[in-house]
Amino acid sequence: MSFRMSAGTAALAAGIVLLLAGCGAAKPIKYYSLDAPAITPSGPRTDVALLIGRFGAPTLYRDTRIVYRTGANELGVYEAHRWVEAPAIMVQEMVLQYLRRSGRYKSVQNIASNAQGDYIVRGRIERFEQVEQKPITARVWLHMSLYDPKGGSTVWAQNYEHDEDAAGTDLDSIVAALDKNLQRGVVELAGGIDQYIASHPRAAEAAK
Repeated sequence: MSFRMSAGTAALAAGIVLLLAGCGAAKPIKYYSLDAPAITPSGPRTDVALLIGRFGAPTLYRDTRIVYRTGANELGVYEAHRWVEAPAIMVQEMVLQYLRRSGRYKSVQNIASNAQGDYIVRGRIERFEQVEQKPITARVWLHMSLYDPKGGSTVWAQNYEHDEDAAGTDLDSIVAALDKNLQRGVVELAGGIDQYIASHPRAAEAAK
């Protein structure tokens, strides 16, 4: 006894086979990194030691998946497009490297080290995401402050909020816009720290 499959049944079976084959092939993950802003040391060197505290962020920005916003209150993530590290960690390292390379401070180290510091640089990422609008933009909202451990108070604080238009709609263009926007924010906020310390030399001495 022979069994003959109808054309419709054969097409359905072939479709199921292709579907199962597709399910077995995982989509490769693409990783992205950020670059620290370029800087040329300039200006007088102060006798101030800075400690970089751990940067905070909402739970979504402590993940490595790139975040996109589709509405005022709706967010999503790309499973196949991720940062090499969580944004909060990358931004903390970027701030440390930029302040250290400025040559304006006696030392700049993470607070996790055993080093002593005159001030603690604190930060928090409020937004770091692609925004689905026309044109697509890269949104960065960053807060930084300067804490005096001896006086037990925050002596300086500043926010950076900016949307940078992406050159295209692909992820490479969006990541480039996020990187450019973040670099601008780090330079602006680091400049605020420089200005405060330069204009408060007595406060720096009193913190020792």
